[in-house]
Amino acid sequence: MRMRCLRVLSLAGYRLCEVPSSIGELIHLRYLNFSETQIQSLPNSVGHLYNLQTLILRRCSGLTELPTEIGKLKNLRHLDIRGAHQLREMPFQLSNLTNLQVLTRFIVSKSRGVGIEELKNCSNLQGVLSISGLQEVVDVGDARAANLKDKKKIEELTMQWSDDCWDARNDKRELRVLESLKPRENLKRLKIAFYGGSKFPSWLGDPSFSVMVELTLKNCKKCMLLPNLGGLSALKVLCIEGMSQVKSIGAEFYGECTNPFASLKELRFEDMPQWENWSHSNFIKEDVGTFPRLEKFLIRKCPKLIGELPKCLQSLVELEVSECPGLMCGLPKLASLRELNLKECDVAVLGGAQFDLPSLVTVNLTKISRLTCLRTGFTRSLVALQELVIKDCDGLTCLWEEQWLPCDLKKLKITNCANLEKLSNGLQTLTRLEELIIWRCPKLESFPDSGFPPMLRRLEMHSCEGLNSLPHNYNMCPLEVLTIECSPFLKCFPNGELPTTLKKLHIGDCQSLESLPEGLMHHNSTSSSNTCCLENLWIERCSSLNSFPTGELPSTLKKLIIGACTNLESVSQKMSPNSTALEFLRLNNYPNLKSLQGCLDSLRELLIYDCGGLECFPERGLSIPNLDHLIIEGCENLKSLTHQMRNLKSLSAMCISECPGLESFPEEGLAPNLTAFGIYNCKNLKTPISEWGLDTLTTLSHLNIKKMFPDMVSFPDEECLLPISLTSLGIDGMESLASLALRNLISLRSLRISNCPNLRSLWSLPATLAELSIHGCPIIKERYLKEGGECWSNVAHIPYIHGGG
Repeated sequence: MRMRCLRVLSLAGYRLCEVPSSIGELIHLRYLNFSETQIQSLPNSVGHLYNLQTLILRRCSGLTELPTEIGKLKNLRHLDIRGAHQLREMPFQLSNLTNLQVLTRFIVSKSRGVGIEELKNCSNLQGVLSISGLQEVVDVGDARAANLKDKKKIEELTMQWSDDCWDARNDKRELRVLESLKPRENLKRLKIAFYGGSKFPSWLGDPSFSVMVELTLKNCKKCMLLPNLGGLSALKVLCIEGMSQVKSIGAEFYGECTNPFASLKELRFEDMPQWENWSHSNFIKEDVGTFPRLEKFLIRKCPKLIGELPKCLQSLVELEVSECPGLMCGLPKLASLRELNLKECDVAVLGGAQFDLPSLVTVNLTKISRLTCLRTGFTRSLVALQELVIKDCDGLTCLWEEQWLPCDLKKLKITNCANLEKLSNGLQTLTRLEELIIWRCPKLESFPDSGFPPMLRRLEMHSCEGLNSLPHNYNMCPLEVLTIECSPFLKCFPNGELPTTLKKLHIGDCQSLESLPEGLMHHNSTSSSNTCCLENLWIERCSSLNSFPTGELPSTLKKLIIGACTNLESVSQKMSPNSTALEFLRLNNYPNLKSLQGCLDSLRELLIYDCGGLECFPERGLSIPNLDHLIIEGCENLKSLTHQMRNLKSLSAMCISECPGLESFPEEGLAPNLTAFGIYNCKNLKTPISEWGLDTLTTLSHLNIKKMFPDMVSFPDEECLLPISLTSLGIDGMESLASLALRNLISLRSLRISNCPNLRSLWSLPATLAELSIHGCPIIKERYLKEGGECWSNVAHIPYIHGGG
């Protein structure tokens, strides 16, 4: 507030909850931005900012009101309140803002004295305007006084009523109001929502709106007929949603145009529960069709629709028909269609007339009732099909009739088809298939005798509980990714080598699996066994697996994850001493892990969880020059950390958690370039914090300590210095802690204190502190966080304070 000459002030995105009234003293402000803050209101002193031209309150989700004095801002040109959804009313005398050019939202609240006529003097409005609360307009004269037709520069307009009290709504009055709110003909986008009239006004759809490109009619629940929209020559997007009284769409929709909807590219009908019939205009030229340029067509939630879809959609690229179970007509000829999405429809949509789908690339079928397999009449037209997805089709028992298969298919995904028992025998004839993904098909036991398609690169099998074997030719196709999960009866892989192209192998929840494929391992010979180029290996929850195949893990391995394989021998014995590729290693719930061995020079992330057998690291320490991230958690028998940690110069983040057996830190100290360090619940650590060498960690910015030092009364103690580089400090669960002194932390921005019930004092809080969070510290809450408390002045300067019980 000392900067009296400020012209621009932006606090967008700050954790700001309140604006002080002294803001009104910055009388030279031209631009003020509080976007995405947590303010609930602005002080009336904002009305003193008579030079203000721009006020931005975008996405202020807690804002409930604007200052009553805002009408004094005669120079205001931009008022942006988009996304301020809690705002329920506008301030009085908004009509005084005659220079206003941008008003993103206006809320009618006649009961508060703010009627729509307040817009009458805002003749310079331009761009986007949303008017809500139109149910409050009682006098049609007020709607006429708003004078929308003379606001020449508005390009996008939303007119919205409330979504309640439908029975009490006066449909004739709402029609007269909407009739009086006719906008200028140069409008480009219009949305009408929750309108309660029984029909639309005469101006809607008038050809004089020759530049309108987008129109949305949403939840106009009392209208029984759609307006005449075919004459809007520039219209490109039309969305009709929630018209719950419309039963039929016919000639009135198109008008008397010989070429209706000449520019329309996207058409949506959604949530029309009573719509039954769709007939088409007699004025339309047969060779042109109803929608000559339509590219995207969606029909959703129209359960009673039984009529035919428009014919001759010569430009249609994407078609979606969803939740229309009554639709029994087959698809029309769609020569340009590339994507077809059908959901909760009858299988009849895929039958009937002769198909013409030569351009169709993607098909998604979901919950298609009575679908047992894809018939030849449909599949024969799919000459360009590349992706087929079938989901939640309980009646499906096989994929397609075997006379013909879509030979260009590249991706096939089948999900939640509970009765699928077999894949078609012609699977191998899909010579271009690269991805085969099967999820939750419990009755599928095996693959056809002919085996996999010859160009298969990705195979994923998830929750196919009946699967008991894989084809013997799986190593003959160029597989790059192989995932087998939740197949409890699979005992082994076929004999032979893995595909030499395989880069990722993921095996999980295969409780009966007793062995891994032999070709997984590297052998010290010149045999073909050395050709494995595996980069990612992921083995989890395979309780019957007790050993690796003979040999060493491939030297190409970059990522290795082993979890919950409780009987598997230690992986350390299988690590190649020449391996230089491994970058990521995660081991969890792995009791046979005793130590880490092998060459880990390239390792960047090492994560060890719940490995109770791990007691120590190699005596010479971990020689991992590139290690960046280290987590050790739940290793109850680990007594010490790795030696020579000072040599881990690349290590930036380390967390040690739930290791009750840990007694000491390395004598030479922690990794020198740590930026984040957390230690949790290692209560038996005997190395005092003063010997951790924290003050030497000149790059440490984040420090978190939880459930440590149960007898410590003061933190840090007199012999311990924290690094001045700290920007974030978290203290949790130190039950005896009574005082916290942060004398030298000149960079600290965030302080979080939790579950320290005896903490009484906070000393030397740095001036840089921007966030203070205190939970489970009742004494501190009473003394520091409660306004008027004896120590409130010590923390009052902190911008964001959060406290709990």
